[in-house]
Amino acid sequence: MAGNIAYQLDPGPLESTVLTEQITHRSRNIWDRSVNIILNTRRCDGKFWDLVKNYPIPPRVLEVIQLSGLYGVYRSHRPMIDRSLITSLVERWRPETHTFHFRTGDATITLQDVEVLYGLPVNGHPVLGNELIRTIGDWQNICQRLLGFTPCPQEFNYNSLKVSALNVHMLRQSQLTDMATQDMVNQKARCYMFWMIAGIMMADTSGSFLKLMYLSMLEDVNAIGSYNWGSATLACLYHFFCKSSQSNQNEIAGFLPLLQIWAWERVTVLRPQVIAQRDIRNIFPASLPKGPHATRWFAHFSWTDITKHVLKVFRDALDSKTEDQIESCSSDALCKIDERLEALEIAGTPAN
Repeated sequence: MAGNIAYQLDPGPLESTVLTEQITHRSRNIWDRSVNIILNTRRCDGKFWDLVKNYPIPPRVLEVIQLSGLYGVYRSHRPMIDRSLITSLVERWRPETHTFHFRTGDATITLQDVEVLYGLPVNGHPVLGNELIRTIGDWQNICQRLLGFTPCPQEFNYNSLKVSALNVHMLRQSQLTDMATQDMVNQKARCYMFWMIAGIMMADTSGSFLKLMYLSMLEDVNAIGSYNWGSATLACLYHFFCKSSQSNQNEIAGFLPLLQIWAWERVTVLRPQVIAQRDIRNIFPASLPKGPHATRWFAHFSWTDITKHVLKVFRDALDSKTEDQIESCSSDALCKIDERLEALEIAGTPAN
């Protein structure tokens, strides 16, 4: 045989009628060894967690948040986001099927995951953001009525509000007096919920603005819990998965804590070892209800058997994982994790 015949491996896909976007997918560049970009994670929740740590949410305000169905997002706090882990998963996301393509098969985040991990409602009225064009004066009036303050005109950008404006307002009125009316309580609760929705659950790539279109759904505090926040949050995350899976993108937004904790729950080769639960008595009053399953991951970890912040290692781990290193969302699997983590509490470290 001729020695000058060159053989070139074909990375696929074998069937191009299904994975139609491969030519622009970031995995193609990885095969060509022309990209090693770690995605920037865009969100604007840092000041939110500083605020609730330094000024715990008043009990009357928490009652409103609990009724809204958003309590689990607050109670679960936030993990330290690993950009390399997020990137390694997005590289395996297929926008054509809305699944992560692993060597052992496809997997994806489901509504069951959203409900179990964060307690968000996955039934109810659809979340339809009202992006009608309004004047700055209109938005000032809406903010005054629903949030309790009037932002300056320069704090707006079309239909968005600078997160710094909301933060300054909440710092100025960090406490509620005993004489506060229910309207004042509701306004303060809307401030927290608006920040959680627009800055955490459905954060965009601006990194500093909150979309005002969600405010209309917060007007009636008794109806907030009737909206399907879980589906909206997951749909927003799917949107950014699809967008960020393209080779020309270098950032991602959405509810990234959901992705990271889902990965820790489902893919054992990515899971850090929990060595102790964090002492959160100075963050959450002891009287608060127990949070959803994601609260278990607000903990101290050991990284002896798993890496962090190294993209190549995460890629290799996903490349070599086997079927027994994937856990389903069965009640048995969740119970096993609960039992393992509750053993830490029995040893003397508080989990709640």
